[in-house]
Amino acid sequence: MIPAAYFLGFIFYSFLGWIWETTYCSVKAKHFINRGFLNGPIIPIYGFGAVLVMLAVNAFGSLAIPTPAIPINIINILAVFFGGMLLATILEYLVALILESFFHIKLWDYSTYKFNFQGRICLKSSLFFGLLSVLFILVIEPLTTHATTQIPDMVINIAAGVIFVILAIDIAISVSSLLKLNERLRAAEEIINARVGSTLVEAAKIRDTLHEKIEERVDENLVISKFHYQIRRMARAYPGSTSLRHSEIWEKLKKQLNKPAK
Repeated sequence: MIPAAYFLGFIFYSFLGWIWETTYCSVKAKHFINRGFLNGPIIPIYGFGAVLVMLAVNAFGSLAIPTPAIPINIINILAVFFGGMLLATILEYLVALILESFFHIKLWDYSTYKFNFQGRICLKSSLFFGLLSVLFILVIEPLTTHATTQIPDMVINIAAGVIFVILAIDIAISVSSLLKLNERLRAAEEIINARVGSTLVEAAKIRDTLHEKIEERVDENLVISKFHYQIRRMARAYPGSTSLRHSEIWEKLKKQLNKPAK
């Protein structure tokens, strides 16, 4: 399989992951929730997990598609299940660690789940990743691989190149906004708690940070509503997230954005 095909596989499984999480969370919350760190309809952790399992499978040989004509190989199923579960769990832990260490935010927290480790991973999530690996690798992947063999390599390369550029722009925008998250949360806290200095210079700095006009009397909801679109989108996407440095204002932002429609 050419590298571009692996990249398109990453995008495809990231998209399937977005469909799953968006559907599950929307049904659970009884309103639409556009899950994901990025603006596009993908959740990269699913794509990375799927590609890692695919690479591992290719390293140990091909696996047969379970069909009525071909008996299901229990060894293959168990190998994919436990291998996928292990790789995806390690990946989930590393992503959680990076988010907490560099961006000071937790997008998920399994602390209330049984058999969790540091709230970053848990047995329930790991078992789900194992089942997902079996579905992806033994059912979906052989079908998509057969389909892609009918497409010329040039078309695959061009499609991968275009999508890569779009993805790179999306990542740049999302990461840039996330890097400024704590600065904006701190500024909002200072305004709301009336800890802003009296000089016009300091007020101007806070104004520029929040992209809004500061008035004498500050309306808390107004300040919160003026957060950058990317930050507001993330607060909607992850209502269970936590800011490790500015939890109070983050909770207020989530509460305002996730109010049920009247």
